[in-house]
Order: sequence, then C-alpha cells, then structure tokens
Amino acid sequence: MGKTGKKKGVSEKVLRKKMVREPVHVLEIEAAKEIVDEMFAVMDGVEGLVYVSDMQNYTLLRVNKQVKKLYGKNIVGKKCYEVFHGGSDEPCRCCTNNRLLIHGKPGIPVLWDFYDPKTGRWYYCIDKAIRWPNRCFVRLEIAFDITDIKENEIALRDSEEFYNTIFESIQDPFCIIHSDYRFEKTNESYARMREKTVDELIGNRCFEILHKRTDVCNDCVVRETFHTGAPQMKEKLTMLPSGAPIWVEIHTYPIFDENGKVTNVIEYTRDITARKRTETERNILIDRFQYLSRTDDLTGLLNRRALIEKLDEETRRSKRYGSKLALMVCDVDYFKEINDSYGHDHGDKVLQAIASLLNKSLRKTDIIGRYGGDEFFMVLPETPLENAQELAERIRENVEKFGLKVNSGETITTSVSIGIAAFNPQSEDRNAFVKRGDNALYAAKGEGRNRVYLIQG
Repeated sequence: MGKTGKKKGVSEKVLRKKMVREPVHVLEIEAAKEIVDEMFAVMDGVEGLVYVSDMQNYTLLRVNKQVKKLYGKNIVGKKCYEVFHGGSDEPCRCCTNNRLLIHGKPGIPVLWDFYDPKTGRWYYCIDKAIRWPNRCFVRLEIAFDITDIKENEIALRDSEEFYNTIFESIQDPFCIIHSDYRFEKTNESYARMREKTVDELIGNRCFEILHKRTDVCNDCVVRETFHTGAPQMKEKLTMLPSGAPIWVEIHTYPIFDENGKVTNVIEYTRDITARKRTETERNILIDRFQYLSRTDDLTGLLNRRALIEKLDEETRRSKRYGSKLALMVCDVDYFKEINDSYGHDHGDKVLQAIASLLNKSLRKTDIIGRYGGDEFFMVLPETPLENAQELAERIRENVEKFGLKVNSGETITTSVSIGIAAFNPQSEDRNAFVKRGDNALYAAKGEGRNRVYLIQG
C-alpha cells in the first residue's frame, strides 16, 4: 500500500523543485500539416477559388490550383489584398477578419458576394476561421463563381422586356408563379429538375403538382415574397419524385403591378448538391484538423494545449462559484528504464494502456490529458480533496496490478506516483495550482515512488 498524506519535515528544496518535462510531442503538428495537405488535395479539384491567409498580417499561406491559374503561381507569401484587389496597399473594406473571431474563438462562417475587376467575375464567398499547424487562427475562404446569377439579376432589373431576357439568358431552373400559386411560365431546366414536363407544370398550383398538398408549404419563400414584397433566398434539401435527394438554392423576386401589388414571383433555382457535397467534405477535413490539433496522437487524450484550456475554464468556474476543484498529477515510475529495457514501441504501449486505465477510472465530467512525456493531468471538478485522494489510491493500486506481455513472454509491470492539490479560488491562479500539483508529485516520488501525496490549499 502507498503512503498517503503530507510528510512532515519535507524540505523547502523538495517542494520547490521544478519538474523536468519532455518536449511537447511534435507529431501533433506534423499530423496537422498532413491534414492541411489532404484538404488542399481535395480543394485543388474544387471549381471555386480556395485560399488560406494569415489573419494578423494578411499573408497568403496556401491556395488551390484555380487561384494560381487566375492570379499567378508565385502569390503565396504576398498580401491577399495586393493579389485580389489590384495591388492595393491596405486591407479592403470588405475584409471579414474582424467578424470571424469572437472573443478569440471562431464564430460562424461569413457569407458574402464579391466582384473581382481583374477577372470580371462575381463570387459567392464562404469565410471561416480555422486553426493552422502553428496553432494560430487563419482565414479559410472558398469562393464560387456566381457571375451567371449576378448577370441575370442585373438583366432582370434593367431590361424592359424581362420575360424574354430571363428565358433567353438563364440556363438554370427558372419559373414565374402567379399570386394564386399557379405556374405561369417555366423553362425546360426547371421542368427537368422537377421530373415533369413544361406542359404538366403550366396552369397548376406548385404545392399541388410538386408536393401533393392542399395548401401552401409552411416554409415557402414564394409566399414570403408575396407577403413582404421583398426578394428571398433559401437553401433547401428536397426530394424528387423519384426519391432522389437534391440540394437547391432558391431565389425569389417580386413583380409589381402599377399599384405596387405583387402579382407574380420569379423563382430562380440552382442545383447546389455538388457544392453541398464539397462543403461537407471540407467540413469533415476541418473537423478532423481541429480534432488533431487538440488530441494527443499516442493516447487519444487531450494534448497539453487543450488540457491547459480546460484547466483555465475550470479554475475560472471555481473562482466564480466557489466550487471544489482538485488536480491529480500522475507520473509513470521508472519509465525511462522501460524504454531502455524493452524499446520505445513497448514504452508507447505501456503509456497507451495506462492512459486507458486512467480514463476509465474517471467520471464523464472529469478531464484527463497527457501533459507531456509520461505525465498525465486529471482535473476533477466539484471534487473535495479527500474524494480525489480515494480515487488516486484506487488508480495507484490498479496500475500496480497492471501487466503488459511482450513477445519474449515477459510481462512489463510498473507503478505511478500521484500528486494531488486542491484549488484555492481566493488566493491562486492556474499556474500556482499546477505548481502545487507538481510539488505534490515530486514529494510522492521523493518518498520512494508508487505513492499518493497531498498538498492542502
């Protein structure tokens, strides 16, 4: 059994001794770089423009092939506003950097339209703040060419013979709906998308012929335009009569009579299924990238950076509400000897097994992470010191019984030393809290290892 409690007569030198830690595992950053490379391998196949820029100095960090094709191959390292805004010497007014981060954390993506005089094209832009391998936030922008839509909108607004202009210039699905919701005009593209003929649609109410309903759909943007007299836009996942799912982007525009009453609504529809698929793939890559940036690749636990973030959150909560908070600092005894005797592969397996054992011992509300090398932190919210001590003793005993068989038939055994500290919300911050946990760990090791040692707050 390990000894528990504060040892009398422990020298000040022992309590103040700083722990020598191994460097943070660099594989985390390398894995993040691989994810970035994989992401841009996908983005090179996207029809739109994709680039990443530094949010502090506006430097371009990565671009896809479409950007290089339009703006040149040697633009990485240049300022984004110099490249995309005709050699401008300052950030553009429409820059979204100040909207992408809220209180230092990524907010929702920013969606906006942009006209590039260099290419003479309109783009629909999706901007999002993501973490880069250097752990700083950067801006990811994906811009899709919507010149056709913009040109058609302008043609609709400016042309006196808008019916002819619409049906001659727009190749995407398009229709005009009367105030009684009957199709007044529709093009072949719209009919094909709805798996109908033009003749089947004309004269029929949209909700009856398309959705087999007796009244207007609840989320109908056509109805919204009739009621408000304002253009509307929405994205919608709908099912074709064949059962095939399709994502569409619907734009509606009112047509007024001489009295200002909306008599018809133009509905312009785009099939954006491919774009949604690309966005989904992109989000999967971004989520994977963010997961890797917060996860220790060996054990699957939180890495040092994410662990410190969680510890900061819990210390702030303890200060705000006066709640109990305990920290257990756990270190594998004689881990260097394991690596020297059995090799680093078996040493890694020992760490993985112990990490799993520690994780299974905790509650769902507890936090565990690999602080570095063979050292683990366990943060226990709402936990008095005596309860943390009981848990630490169980963990110590379970590790003492632990055994890992190797190819030679031998069994690797080990033990852990655990230092425990209770947070004092009135007098200390996170750094002081961690230091007392470190001191408790070193006191446990100084007593002979395979010990649990407490330092009162």
